[in-house]
Amino acid sequence: MKNPSQKKSQTRNLVVIGTLVLLVSFIAFRLYANKKEINERSEAVPKGITAMPVKVASAELRTLDKSLRFTGSFEARKTLPLIAEAQGSITQLNIREGQSVSRGLVVARIDPTAVQSNLATATASYNNAVKNKERYERLVEAGAISQKQYEDVALNVENARASLTSIQQQMKYTVVHSPMSGIIGEVKVEQGSFATMGMQLGTVVDISSLKMVLKVPEEDVIKLKKGQPVSIQTDVYPDHTFQGKVTLISVQADAGRKYDVEVEVKNTSAFSLKAGMFGTAALDAQTGDQGEKLFIPRKAIVGSIKDAQVFVLGANNQVALRKVEVQNASGENVIVLNGLTPNEKVITTGQINLQEGQTVRVVD
Repeated sequence: MKNPSQKKSQTRNLVVIGTLVLLVSFIAFRLYANKKEINERSEAVPKGITAMPVKVASAELRTLDKSLRFTGSFEARKTLPLIAEAQGSITQLNIREGQSVSRGLVVARIDPTAVQSNLATATASYNNAVKNKERYERLVEAGAISQKQYEDVALNVENARASLTSIQQQMKYTVVHSPMSGIIGEVKVEQGSFATMGMQLGTVVDISSLKMVLKVPEEDVIKLKKGQPVSIQTDVYPDHTFQGKVTLISVQADAGRKYDVEVEVKNTSAFSLKAGMFGTAALDAQTGDQGEKLFIPRKAIVGSIKDAQVFVLGANNQVALRKVEVQNASGENVIVLNGLTPNEKVITTGQINLQEGQTVRVVD
């Protein structure tokens, strides 16, 4: 027979167990209710909302635009330095920046005092050598000296003549002439400053014609030819079109894989261009491609141009990854050679996370 304390303990255990059973039942009921609510909400949401949002573009037939446009800056066709070839103080400076000069114009004079002194000495030495040679000619004819002695004296004359010629040339160098007709680009010295041999006094530029330097990408440079005509527009003369021609196509690309293309443009007084101005050059691609071509946006390409793929929008808004053959075209589009037909839609935005057969939602 159980004592009262045992009965009390047994009752307490039954209460605890009952409480736990009720608690577990309540939790299970709440979980079931929550799951049912979640399922009901999921069923209430349209399935299309979960589709990947994308943007599309149609493959379009267009007439191939053969016009290529590039911006570039004008540069002087030729720039030559004005070099001092004598040493001394600049006693006369006849140029200023922007001044027109003709070939042979005296642009500067250098103090000739030191050269004049050397010239006088060299002239006297040469005259003495000539007189000495004449005297030795008479002596060798009389047999008073040997032929070898005469030849040594004759050699002295040649040496004296060479020295005199050199100093005479130095005297000419004290006068600096413009090597060509043009415009003085810059003046680097002042009258009274000291010039050394090889010092650059300034520059003269020939702007009777200018060259426009274009940076052309590799896919376009192969479409250009030397000698082809070029039309050029500038901001400074918006109503005038300049005509030029391609004179140089570089064979070496720069670090950005672009090639220098030089265009020669004749300068006129009516529409005078200056080095440093900018313009836009229009050239026709020198290719045999004619007629209509199939174009898609370049950004639709998945992978590289050489191994290109695109996501094509199909029935029920499902996408298919398709291999295509394309070639570069100028601007934001590429030409499709194989793999697509006109009006097929390709994904242009949102294709990074797409997979074959996935359903998408087209957005504007």
